[in-house]
Amino acid sequence: MTDSHNTIDSHAGHQTPSYDDVNTPVIVLVGAISALVTLLTIMFVQGLCYHWQNSYLRMRSAQVENMPAVVQIDTQKSELETAKVPIAVAMEKVVASYGK
Repeated sequence: MTDSHNTIDSHAGHQTPSYDDVNTPVIVLVGAISALVTLLTIMFVQGLCYHWQNSYLRMRSAQVENMPAVVQIDTQKSELETAKVPIAVAMEKVVASYGK
């Protein structure tokens, strides 16, 4: 009995050092803050990327408007808009020119 009594005393006298304790609330708080900072960083970089992409597309579309081919196509479209003829009149003109 004395032997088991000494063992209990030796265990009762031993205390774990404070650095062995895990501070769970601090770990959870640091994890939550890290996740929030990561999410905000991702959202900021994604928004910045969309902004750059949008400005690049605007710049390219401004360059396309001044190209000679675009100017020619716009001129042809305006000519077609002003030269609209009803289908019956157009058919009569074709028959009159090629019906001989």
